[in-house]
Amino acid sequence: MQLIIHDVEAITRQKLVYSSEIIEIAALRVEVDDTYVVRDTFHQYVQPQDVRSIPIATTRLTGISEQEMQRASGFVQVVREFQDWLGDDEYFLCSWSLSDRDFFMDDCIRHRLPTDWIRNYNDAQRWYSQHAGVTRRVSLAHAMEALALPPDGQFHSALADTLATWRVIQSICKTPAELKLEHNDCAGIPKTEIVYRDEAAEDIPDEDNPFFKLRGLR
Repeated sequence: MQLIIHDVEAITRQKLVYSSEIIEIAALRVEVDDTYVVRDTFHQYVQPQDVRSIPIATTRLTGISEQEMQRASGFVQVVREFQDWLGDDEYFLCSWSLSDRDFFMDDCIRHRLPTDWIRNYNDAQRWYSQHAGVTRRVSLAHAMEALALPPDGQFHSALADTLATWRVIQSICKTPAELKLEHNDCAGIPKTEIVYRDEAAEDIPDEDNPFFKLRGLR
C-alpha cells in the first residue's frame, strides 16, 4: 500500500472562469506496512496555458522562475507522467488540506482529462488539527513550528512543502498503525472500507458514523 504525499503550486487569478492553474507538482511515495519506507519522489514544473509569463508575485511566493516555466511541459503531459509514476498498485493521496485535490480536479476538467485517478484522498491538515486538539485549520508552517520541526527549504515550494507535510505526518503518526487512511472517490465521498481505524472506535457501528450514509448518495 502506498501513501502518496504531494503538493501543488498554482497561479491564482480572479474574475476568470478558471481561477487557478497548476504550475508545479511534487510528490513522495511512501510504502506503508509495519513501518514507513520512502521509495522515490516526483517533481515537475508545469507550463501555464493562459498566461504568457509567470507573475512576479508568484515567483516571489514559490521561487519558480520564468526560465523554469518556459522549459516545462504543459499540464496534460505532466499529469499523465504523474499518473504513470503513481502506477497500478493501490495508493492513497495525501496533502495539506483539500485545496490541491480541487486544483487537480479543475485542471483535469478544463483539459477534459479523466478524474477517476483522484481518489483515496486524505487530508494531513485535518490529521494535525485532530492531533493538536484544535477545531481551526492551521498552516503547514504553524504545524512545523508547534511540533518544533525546523523548516527545510522555502515554504510554497511544492517539493519543500511535500517533504514538510511528510515530516509532520511522521511526527503525529509515528507508526503506520496510527494512520486513519480512508477510501473515497474524487469528490471526497467515502467508500465503506476504512484501512486503519483507531482502536477506541472499534465498537462504534458504521451506521452511527455520520459519513457512512453518504455512500448511498453517489
